[in-house]
Amino acid sequence: MFETGCKRAPVLVMGVGNILRRDDGFADAVLKELEQMGLPDTVELFDAGTSAIDLMDVFDGREHLIVLDAVRGGQPAGTLYRFSPDQVESGALPMNSLHQVGLLETLKIGELVDCKPKATVVIGAQPADTGLGIGLGPEMQEAIPRAVQLVLDEIAQFAH
Repeated sequence: MFETGCKRAPVLVMGVGNILRRDDGFADAVLKELEQMGLPDTVELFDAGTSAIDLMDVFDGREHLIVLDAVRGGQPAGTLYRFSPDQVESGALPMNSLHQVGLLETLKIGELVDCKPKATVVIGAQPADTGLGIGLGPEMQEAIPRAVQLVLDEIAQFAH
């Protein structure tokens, strides 16, 4: 648990995924690129692994949450998606994140205990292969710089 009253970065960029399942390591690769960029103190990077349900205390006190994940949306491998959890829940988008259920449940519980971020956006990439193995396929590798730019655009919006 975090200490009460500690100052938290208002923007949390959270990666969800498993580097041992090929393209599911997308979020980890994007986080590593972002780490090299010297982001402002108002932004924290966090690798959640595959379990979003245990993250209530990580969300607490955040203004904005940017989630990175491999997402199945029926498009060609490497396609990037940007959407809110509300759009998925309402059925407006046919997204199928490998970790979506845990994230949606955590955000709902967070709302009940008043620690849900004010704004949440998911930036996902269509995987080609999530079988056992290490290393992203070429389509996912090509998606990394574009995903990094989407995250930077989100951070710039939240900074105003």
